Amino acid sequence: MTLNPRPWRLAVAGCGAAAFGLHLPLLTNSAPFEVIAVADRDPDRARAAAQRFAIPRVATTTQALLEGADMLVILTGVHEDLIEAALDAGLHVFTEKPVALDVTRTRKLAARAAEAGLLLEVGAMRAHDPALHGALAAVPEPAGGWLVKADGIDEAARRRLLPTGFAPYTFADDPPQPALEQLERHQVTALQILLWQGYHLLTALVLAAPGITPTACTLDAAGQSVHALLHGPAGQPFTLVIGATPPGRFLEQIHIADGVEAATVDFARPYEPAGTTRLTTSERETSGFGDPFAAMWQAVNARLSAQHPADLPASVDLAVRVEDLALTLATVCAPGTLARKDHS
Repeated sequence: MTLNPRPWRLAVAGCGAAAFGLHLPLLTNSAPFEVIAVADRDPDRARAAAQRFAIPRVATTTQALLEGADMLVILTGVHEDLIEAALDAGLHVFTEKPVALDVTRTRKLAARAAEAGLLLEVGAMRAHDPALHGALAAVPEPAGGWLVKADGIDEAARRRLLPTGFAPYTFADDPPQPALEQLERHQVTALQILLWQGYHLLTALVLAAPGITPTACTLDAAGQSVHALLHGPAGQPFTLVIGATPPGRFLEQIHIADGVEAATVDFARPYEPAGTTRLTTSERETSGFGDPFAAMWQAVNARLSAQHPADLPASVDLAVRVEDLALTLATVCAPGTLARKDHS
């Protein structure tokens, strides 16, 4: 590994809850990194982030944001234009997931970064989760399982992290994210749910069962929940549910099993300590796991320090697999119908 004589200089685009609650607290207190500038569509939000985390510069243009940086950290809702701008400037990129709703676009960006000898890192936090890897070690070849997420706490959690007066969601102001033209409207909705709400579950699924393929998928009549059946290469059945839930309720769980052992992971609530995640097997229940988010950034630092130009970053390979699976699920997704009451 090549030792860097100074910290990696990071420019951060996007000062929402993920920045205030996750990335900036870690990066501004991590020796391998130095956050030199922040930007946000709302200059007041960027100034608030700079003040809270002692960041020296607030940028009002992309060009100014990139000046003097080694890597652009993209925490906005839409990523593609910023990725291109960073690659144009010869910078490495870390982007929150997903890279894009159109996986063909993700492949092109990944290839472009690799050709330039630049890293395109994707925030697949779950890939670094020790609880998930504990489950995969206990059940290395699952014969089936289920994955469920229902999140009714996200808005409240984000609001608590942000300074008073800032909205927890600004996605309505984002430019439209294009999806493949052949998708019908309900399929685009399903794709958005899969990649915006279910990305971590899909990450776990492609790690647990490489080569998995969708068998059936339905979007509920309200357009808020996806229910899917998938099968592994040997026909192993997996159920995936990403659903709406009343405010205040939360569940994110994976369960995998073979003929001998089973493992269930109940993941910590968003923005809460990873130590509350629980792994349950036939022998014991375990908690107190390390922070997968911190492990993800340790991996980013390791890859920056190694810098092998021909080596495509593993995280973007995983991102392509996840986005491919989401697209395939959306392609086979059927619209749900409202239950009909018998009035006879």
